[in-house]
Amino acid sequence: MYYVLDKDNIMEEIVPYLSRPCRGPSSRVPVAEIVNPVLYKLKTGVQWHMLPVGELFSGEPLHYKTVFGHYRKWLKLSSAGYLVGSAPR
Repeated sequence: MYYVLDKDNIMEEIVPYLSRPCRGPSSRVPVAEIVNPVLYKLKTGVQWHMLPVGELFSGEPLHYKTVFGHYRKWLKLSSAGYLVGSAPR
């Protein structure tokens, strides 16, 4: 399994700034495991469809489109703007 950051650092320093869903079903995997592939993509510059999702998740891997959906939602809500270098609004 690839780690960009360990789960403790992700949970302490990134997850508190991300938006949480108010309604709908909860995610099948913890938020820290969704942040890790996003950080991997930002660090390596790999295309979304080339993400090694099998190695980035400890349990059942999510599809790369699901990871992209979370990333897009966080950017749209400006809660992950600091991940790409801009300050959150």
